[in-house]
Amino acid sequence: MRPSEPTSCSVKIAVISGGSSGIGLACARVLLKRGYRVVLLARDLDRLLSAQRELERHHATFVEILPLDVTDARATQTAITHIQERWQRIDWLITSAGMVEPGLFRDLDLQAHRLQMETNYFGSLYLIQAAVPLMASTGGGRITLVASGAAFIGIAGYSGYAPSKFAIRALGEILRLELGCDQIAVSVAFPPDTDTPQLANERPKRPGVTRLIAGQGGTMTAQRVAESMISQARRGAFMLTPSKAMALLACFSSLYRPVLAWQQRRYLRRSVSDLDPH
Repeated sequence: MRPSEPTSCSVKIAVISGGSSGIGLACARVLLKRGYRVVLLARDLDRLLSAQRELERHHATFVEILPLDVTDARATQTAITHIQERWQRIDWLITSAGMVEPGLFRDLDLQAHRLQMETNYFGSLYLIQAAVPLMASTGGGRITLVASGAAFIGIAGYSGYAPSKFAIRALGEILRLELGCDQIAVSVAFPPDTDTPQLANERPKRPGVTRLIAGQGGTMTAQRVAESMISQARRGAFMLTPSKAMALLACFSSLYRPVLAWQQRRYLRRSVSDLDPH
């Protein structure tokens, strides 16, 4: 039996893209425990329904779902308008929807580059642009963008993915400055490899050099990542680093960059040499 829908508009509302699985779904679990009502956004209705059933079963509260392709700016605005009419507010927006298609630059077609930028960067931008007027008019709130450890440093095999996450980081830094006057606290999360369906799909596609470098950051569960993200954001942090490796990268990436570049060049030369029949 489903919980009854709330009628009050005084509750805190969290809107989470990519909310049907992975980090987005884990963030929903954390925020429900903290008393938020949650609106989940994702493309796949069946997965949204499954997430809704799980959350309502464990938290005995109403969870709203909205099927949405975040790369569609008009549909995104329509979704935010619905949330405004239904709840009159957004207290926390988490842009977790994303995708990754690894591959060396010469092997990756332009469509793969475009899709990753449209999903990861513009999918976040459209949501934020639509939500900010509502948030500003109701006294502010929080926006958390989900980037990646790949936003700190160039990793071979991520020529389509990393630029979209670098862009997320830059957008977050600017929004933190500009939206502060509207009492909107902006943060950017930098999770390491996280045990999600997306990672399971991505790992077999990684070039060897990508596996070598990405594996150095370790793997966390989505729940641990979400709990760390939410806790750090509530404490006012801008860079949300769920693991020690990500915290070190956040502080020392400029020092580590030449070492990592040397390591990657060495591995790439070795790979080319192994492939050369002469």
